[in-house]
Amino acid sequence: MSLSGVHVIMPTPFDGAGKLDLESLHTLTHFLIEKGANGLVVLGVMGEASKLGEAEQEAIIRETVQAAQARVPVFVGSGAGGTDLAIQKSARAMELGASGLLVAPPPVQNDTVIFNYYQRINDAVGALIILHDYPVSTGILLSVPLVTRLHSELEHVRVIKLEDTPTGPRTSALRKLNPHLSILGGLGGLYMLEELERGANGIMTGFSYPDILQAIYTAYTSGNISLAQKIFYQSCAMMRYEFQPGIGIALRKEVYRRRGAIRNAYVRHPGTQVDETMQKELEQILEFSRLEDLIASLKTGEVSL
Repeated sequence: MSLSGVHVIMPTPFDGAGKLDLESLHTLTHFLIEKGANGLVVLGVMGEASKLGEAEQEAIIRETVQAAQARVPVFVGSGAGGTDLAIQKSARAMELGASGLLVAPPPVQNDTVIFNYYQRINDAVGALIILHDYPVSTGILLSVPLVTRLHSELEHVRVIKLEDTPTGPRTSALRKLNPHLSILGGLGGLYMLEELERGANGIMTGFSYPDILQAIYTAYTSGNISLAQKIFYQSCAMMRYEFQPGIGIALRKEVYRRRGAIRNAYVRHPGTQVDETMQKELEQILEFSRLEDLIASLKTGEVSL
């Protein structure tokens, strides 16, 4: 199975008291599909998975799959510090209707250990595996030779979510050795244009304007490079502001709240909430970038794809 297009890392909606808001989860799922998402990912870095109990995690998978109604695939973050636990989480995700797995490496910087970890998940679960290459988050480097070996020797390792900077040269290096590997960028979309130019198949990220990402992807893949550039550069201010360590989840939830996708932007403790100053900063960037106007102009044909 290969992947292309725009795949969205979903936040986990909570109410104002920090309880799981399954109604908003359904609303968000419908919103993202309506805005052009080609796939959804739950329990990723943005999903606050480490703050969720096992029953809550299962509810999120089950409800998202139900809300998606097979319109797009739903992938599940299932990596773990232990291989047996990763297998257990991966198998359970598939039982609950997942289309595949986003699997971060184990916390051991050893190529043999990493290969064996993915090999055991591959053999035990038999489902699509998306390698999560994000050393800033995982602390683990996946070398190009290791990724190449994983892809060539393990049947279900078909995709990589590439977030190891500089992503451009790394995309080129992986594409040269792995012509059939699906390469999806991330990092909030910050380098999406350059990644596409170097052979990426799309993107998998949590940017709160998936319709903008889809417009960039559609313009680029249809050969309208100048339009892809225009949309991308007009969006960069918002991409930059959202992709801030420590407050990025709160900012993205607030944008989704403003766009009517969820009811509350609450982030579970010890996460940061959006305060008054951040509200003002966000409003300034939204006013400057005029993303809603850009989206409207693309819909009406004033700016043509």
